[in-house]
Amino acid sequence: MEEIIKFSGTNEKLFTRDVVENVTEKTTLIVPETHSAIIISDGEMLQTLPKGRYLLRNLVEVKKNEKLSLEIIFVSKTAKLKLLWGTPNKITIEDPVLNLPYKMGMSGDFEVQVSDPRKCFLYLVGAEDVLTSDALQDRLMSKVVSVVETELAHFIAEKKVLYSNVYQYKQEIARRIVPILSNSFSSSYGITVYSLNIANIIFDEDDLDKLNKKNNVTVKKALCPVCNTELEPNAKFCFNCGAKISNKKTCPKCGAENSGEARFCSMCGEKF
Repeated sequence: MEEIIKFSGTNEKLFTRDVVENVTEKTTLIVPETHSAIIISDGEMLQTLPKGRYLLRNLVEVKKNEKLSLEIIFVSKTAKLKLLWGTPNKITIEDPVLNLPYKMGMSGDFEVQVSDPRKCFLYLVGAEDVLTSDALQDRLMSKVVSVVETELAHFIAEKKVLYSNVYQYKQEIARRIVPILSNSFSSSYGITVYSLNIANIIFDEDDLDKLNKKNNVTVKKALCPVCNTELEPNAKFCFNCGAKISNKKTCPKCGAENSGEARFCSMCGEKF
């Protein structure tokens, strides 16, 4: 009688492990379209199989009257895991405008998918029953943070981004990081990074006070775009020539620019 081995779980995990006891000449493996399968015998990876129906005796030597057990690793080709990342310690950045160093922490999430099942299993899974998001997150965190730190520093220096404007560039910074991170992970671990999100940015309070003090002159002054007269920061019209002034609000605490309708600063939360 034919014995059927097939994937019966959900497509929410990158890997699942199935131990097949007493493989016979009639044991058949069915690999679904959504997965690949890796056959392991005595700890050795034998083959990686695409979707299809396979008679195991054609892949592994099955001797009569001898018990043979195999491990089948089902690898999802479509599942994506969203993992969290965060800087364990604040990153030191040099403000290119004020020429002052400051510390800043970041956190968010990133999404991965298997691109090379054999490599991913070899370097990330090993003897574990499943590749959980927590386990994968722990193994990849240091590399993510390292790339974020390097690219963030380069971006701020190249674009001459003032500390108070970093938040406005978080999507552009993330887009810059994704291909670098994906190439690194694909080469080392057989997984692809599809997206990275920077959700939170936190400044060191002492550094922020120093930056705000040095940036105070810039924050307090506003110039008329027509006659260049110095105005109060929230002026709507120039008292010298009558020109209408932009209705954007400058935060008195951190210097960030906000829309005229804003009730709170989008950068530091200061109430207007």
